Amino acid sequence: MKIFTGPKIPTPFGGSIKLPDLETPPITLPKRPDDRARKAIGHALGEDASQIVALIPWAGDIAADIIADLHYAEIIKILTPAEYQKFVNYNKMFPSSIAMVRTLCFKEV
Repeated sequence: MKIFTGPKIPTPFGGSIKLPDLETPPITLPKRPDDRARKAIGHALGEDASQIVALIPWAGDIAADIIADLHYAEIIKILTPAEYQKFVNYNKMFPSSIAMVRTLCFKEV
């Protein structure tokens, strides 16, 4: 949505400079996840929950890595390439479950 239209500023050389318009970022509205999205969100929750297993001494770390890798492989199978790219970008900042919800349950208006 445009908030402010940038003015034109005349220059001493006979031309003018147009400043950029000020706009708000697109508004995102949540939507209910479908079956495919619920399955992907479940695998993302499983990947995050596997970190609890990592608290077990010695074998827990190995088991947690295996569980997380299996869930991540399923996530890759479920998502389209565009959704996967958004998920990877969100997953840099958020846990997998929150990144998955942001990827699949919010659309730009």
